[in-house]
Amino acid sequence: MVQVLRIPNRIKRFKVGLSKRLILTALWSAFSFANQDQIQIDYQVAVTTIDKQAQEAITSSGVSESVRDLADRYFRFHQPLRIIFGGDEGPLYDTDQHQVLIPYSFYIESLNYFLEYAERAQTDAEQGALDTLLHTLLHEVGHAYIADHRLPVLGKEEDAVDNFAAIIMLNYIEYGDLAAINAADMFALESEGRPNYYQSYEYIGEHSFDLQRYFSTLCLVYGSDPEAHSELLNEIESELREERQQACIETFYEIDTNWKKMLSDHWLGANQPKL
Repeated sequence: MVQVLRIPNRIKRFKVGLSKRLILTALWSAFSFANQDQIQIDYQVAVTTIDKQAQEAITSSGVSESVRDLADRYFRFHQPLRIIFGGDEGPLYDTDQHQVLIPYSFYIESLNYFLEYAERAQTDAEQGALDTLLHTLLHEVGHAYIADHRLPVLGKEEDAVDNFAAIIMLNYIEYGDLAAINAADMFALESEGRPNYYQSYEYIGEHSFDLQRYFSTLCLVYGSDPEAHSELLNEIESELREERQQACIETFYEIDTNWKKMLSDHWLGANQPKL
């Protein structure tokens, strides 16, 4: 049976989620492969008041520890990965140092987006910012996993790790569908205020456009459970909606199957998880 992580980033369920997560982690560790430092988490000293607030929000949420738990269960590394909060760089995966960099300012920027567009957002600002952080962490960890296992990538790696983040959230995190929707909303919010055209260099950038990333994530959420999310794609023109809904079901199945096969084929340890 697949274990669903009750991750404490769901603020209203923080205490219950945390206790269940710790119990599951303790049970899992009894069967776990000896290396328990799959992901090492470091918090740099927060100097400004804003950075201190961000650090407190991140540490109290348990989001980074939940990503570490997910790695222990589903996607282990040959070389332990470091996640460093603080500094000015990022979010990014540093290939040379095999570490993920997340500045405190990223959380604050996400929080401000959700506050500014509160009427459009489907959640409170803090929850939206934490869900965005979770998706971003998994996105960057996806880059690290690809590098660590030397996985082939056919197409844009940025799209591949967006899919990785969404698939992990949808399969293994309680209310991961809602978290993925909030993270997708962040892509939509970031596109607000942009001109109706892009600069030439953006067309050859490594990332898809923000609205593409928004709809791609919603597509996977819809495809994972069309009945639960029957109205999720209602932004699409009615004459095209049914076709895209069916395509999203097929897209989710394909991406979900392929990522699970990749994780299964590259599992490290004696106890193969059920993916």
